[in-house]
Amino acid sequence: MDKKGFLNLFKNDDEQIIVKLWEDIELAQSIDYFIETDIFYPPNIWSVLEKININGMRFLMGGLNENSEKKNIIIIPKDFQGEVPEFQLIFFKIDGTNRFKELQHKDFLGTIMSLGIKREILGDLIVKENIAYGVILKEKFEIIENLEKVSNIPVKISEISKDEVPQSEFKELLITVPSIRLDSVVGEITNNSRQKSVSLIDEGFVMVNYNIQKSKSLELKEKDIITIRKVGKFIFENIVGENKKGKIIIDRKILSLLLEKYQVTFNELQEKLK
Repeated sequence: MDKKGFLNLFKNDDEQIIVKLWEDIELAQSIDYFIETDIFYPPNIWSVLEKININGMRFLMGGLNENSEKKNIIIIPKDFQGEVPEFQLIFFKIDGTNRFKELQHKDFLGTIMSLGIKREILGDLIVKENIAYGVILKEKFEIIENLEKVSNIPVKISEISKDEVPQSEFKELLITVPSIRLDSVVGEITNNSRQKSVSLIDEGFVMVNYNIQKSKSLELKEKDIITIRKVGKFIFENIVGENKKGKIIIDRKILSLLLEKYQVTFNELQEKLK
């Protein structure tokens, strides 16, 4: 595969970071040694690398936890004979436990960004009970390790092991839809009209299994992952059956990212999408 063919795989993505990834791939091939990328890539990019063959190369993905969206990539050339490399990442927690204010995802992320951190060098961030858990490139940790306050609340930051990072939680909900077409399910998830859900799909705001999906008539399958920009990530668990009117009842689990990342109630989320 050449550069042109590689770029054509990501026509709807940020060309700058795609070119950067290709340059790392070329470098790994030329020196016959592994390369670890210096940014975290979104799922619509790393998921493609898991499916294609680029000159026999291997790609290792590392993120905050098994459900993380942003992942660092290690590129291993075909003829590399050394040991499997380890990611140069630091897992951390920012403890803002207090009795006065509930710190939200946006509070932690905003404070970190104010330190001059580029979003690409930071992985996912999970917030639970005033504690933020995150992962960052090892060489950049020193920028945040002396963080003292978040929204005027004193905090303590420390390195942790990956095993201490909590898993994303799921919330179970039932939705009733006339069919399992993408536009129908998106409309029910967002509590919008079919016209609005079709608009979200046409504008490229909807991904299925981390790939932008513009076919509104696509029929979803169990375990499909639906990501709606500025809304959240949704996983089809199973189809329960039909109600008396013949509409399909679907049981879906929603990653806690929906509430943790955007810090809104479901009703507030519905209002934002109108």
